[in-house]
Amino acid sequence: MMGAFGRFLELSVPTADVLRSLNFYRALGFGELPAGDIRPWHYAVVTDGALVLGLHGGGMDEPALCFVRPNLARQVRTLEAAGHGLEFCRLGSEEFHEAALRSPDGHLLLMIEARTFSPGGTGLATDGLLGRDGEIVLDCADVPASRAFFEPAGFLDAGADATSARLDAPGIRIRLRESPRPGGVALRFPTTDPAAVARRLEALGLPVTRGAEGLVLRAPEGTRLAIG
Repeated sequence: MMGAFGRFLELSVPTADVLRSLNFYRALGFGELPAGDIRPWHYAVVTDGALVLGLHGGGMDEPALCFVRPNLARQVRTLEAAGHGLEFCRLGSEEFHEAALRSPDGHLLLMIEARTFSPGGTGLATDGLLGRDGEIVLDCADVPASRAFFEPAGFLDAGADATSARLDAPGIRIRLRESPRPGGVALRFPTTDPAAVARRLEALGLPVTRGAEGLVLRAPEGTRLAIG
């Protein structure tokens, strides 16, 4: 199934040091996927078997949910007709076709014409420290309004509580979380024993701190990884 934004590819995150971020995720048990050279900057892709992160050494200033949408020019016209304003649109004959829009809370959604890495050959470790039930957390001012944005684009309701809602689509699990500071992006890894996970991380020299969402690990590029 392909929604209005396309099929999910990766959570794209900017990083000043791709190798340092790559080594961080490898230490957690993520495997590396073979990336192409379509991007003019350093670029690596990691996955834990569920989440896929693109580590970008240039070209972006903030995280983005990235989707592949063939026939992008036609889909851009459809989105504009539906009232979606675009952040940018690059559809020139000499350009890699991509366009972006924002959610009601300011999260960037990037649509590209074709994949930028191979889906095979992960070399994924079997003993990832954080498990494989991770989800992407989007901080929202108004969870129902955000649901009304994502659900028509093909995301399915996977449950809700008083302050958050879970939405799923092929290749992606997101949690819309009520927050006084909308627009933030984090990763969350549920576990029944966060203290044990924290001890294993600290044994590798990866200290965790306690935040509003529980135990938090910070990636070199600044991505928040909440545990528990």
